[in-house]
Amino acid sequence: MAWIRLRWEKDSRYYEVWLRQDLWDEWLLTQAWGRQGTRLGRIRELPLTCYQDGIERLERIKKRRKQRGYTLKQHQYLDSLTH
Repeated sequence: MAWIRLRWEKDSRYYEVWLRQDLWDEWLLTQAWGRQGTRLGRIRELPLTCYQDGIERLERIKKRRKQRGYTLKQHQYLDSLTH
């Protein structure tokens, strides 16, 4: 199982995505965005057909965040050998 977590920031705004598997080994893309330091924001989960679909979506999100002036602040990759 592999998880990818990316976080972008711009002024007081943030945008975060996780590519991960759920308990049934289905791939999900979780997106969260809002204003830093407040409870304002949203979370959305999108089921994916496969890992590659998630990687392609992440690439499109990276491009869009860059176009909108966000800076990538965190990039975490976890690869578990137990799966």
